[in-house]
Amino acid sequence: TRLIHDQCMPRPRYRGTADCVRTAVRSEGLAGIYRGVAAVMARQGANSCVRFAAYDTLKQLVVSRSAADAQNIPFAYSFGLGMAAGVITVYATMPFDVVKTRMQSLSAKQEYRNSLHCGWRVASGEGVAALWKGATPRLSRLMFSGAIVFAVYEEAMKALR
Repeated sequence: TRLIHDQCMPRPRYRGTADCVRTAVRSEGLAGIYRGVAAVMARQGANSCVRFAAYDTLKQLVVSRSAADAQNIPFAYSFGLGMAAGVITVYATMPFDVVKTRMQSLSAKQEYRNSLHCGWRVASGEGVAALWKGATPRLSRLMFSGAIVFAVYEEAMKALR
């Protein structure tokens, strides 16, 4: 994220990934590389929990209300349920994503003390809705990745049975 933000600047500081890492370690120590790691872990953990829980809950709901067999769910069902799980994941975890992205920005060290402070500053300074900025691009990405992951998983499980 640091390198991406830098490349958007009128005068980029970094010449590539290696230069970015080297400069961060020199100027901020090893901690400079790991700034925002707590936010990344929180976002990834929340993503996984919500995505799998949403898919499983929706799948159980569909199976209980149709003739579908949980062990042999049709491809279209798992694809659609994966998309729906992606939508739920985006809106449930977007604040974590916003905090993660802000914590990895070039100015994060000067602006925020930690991830909680970052979230508070975004919500209080820009409004609570700012915690969902960027949801649309993320929505398109997670809808299709959820659809593909769960559809392929269900098909692989059918083949292995």
